[in-house]
Amino acid sequence: MDIMEKANMNTKLAINLVEGTVEVEGTEEFVRFVYEDFKEHLSKKVAVRSASTPPLEHEQASVRLITDQSPTPKKRKAGSSDSGKSRAAGAYKPKFNTALDLTGLEQFFDDWSPENNFEKILVFAVFLRDALNIAPCSADDIYTCFATLNRKGKTKVPEAFAQAFRDAQSRTHYIEVKSMQEIHITIPGDNRFNEKKLSKKGTTK
Repeated sequence: MDIMEKANMNTKLAINLVEGTVEVEGTEEFVRFVYEDFKEHLSKKVAVRSASTPPLEHEQASVRLITDQSPTPKKRKAGSSDSGKSRAAGAYKPKFNTALDLTGLEQFFDDWSPENNFEKILVFAVFLRDALNIAPCSADDIYTCFATLNRKGKTKVPEAFAQAFRDAQSRTHYIEVKSMQEIHITIPGDNRFNEKKLSKKGTTK
């Protein structure tokens, strides 16, 4: 609702903010100009107020009410992308690769005598590369090596299988895991394999 009145040669236009109205006071020409401009922009819900006229108390409350009801944008949680990758890796389930010919793996394993899962993963990756020309190998290929020797009582498959690869990469740097389908042997990994291989030869002389 709008109200126009003349007092002391001035014209006053009162418009309720809740309804999208404003309040101005001045000459009739000025008020009419503001009023016509307001009507033109009413569809865009633009509120116009004279800088010389302080806002009324009920109008301030209306502005605060509208602000409080504005939807608050949701903040993206830090590290959500990393956690998503971690969940994807944790959901990985190894599969036995029946196409691998692992003849000679047991002897290769015994000759090098790996002492932990880091070294076992390294030995299996080296065997796959040198004996079968598979490089890079996959986690499924290495799982097949673990499972094959597990049946022979040589080793056990790591319970947290995917985690074993992350640990081997972060703690020993023997391998680089670009994905569970692409695992590379690093220079430190090759160095470790050759150093232990030479030390084994030295003790058998």
